[in-house]
Amino acid sequence: MRAHTANDMFSTTQKLYELENILPNSFLRISKSTIVNIQKIYSLSHSVSSHLITFQNSHKQVYVSRMYYKVLKERRNHL
Repeated sequence: MRAHTANDMFSTTQKLYELENILPNSFLRISKSTIVNIQKIYSLSHSVSSHLITFQNSHKQVYVSRMYYKVLKERRNHL
């Protein structure tokens, strides 16, 4: 598995659910294969078919699955 930062990419042998358990509360799963730091989200775009996250100081973007979108919105509002 690969972990991305704003500028780098690292390999890890840990499973996603293991990372979920050790990362701080600012990290949230947004799909079956992605965890993000919600404090680093620049924007969350909503369209009919998708939800796109862009990050502060990064060109990287990820999609939020419908299953996790509501939780993400709630958590972002509480920051």
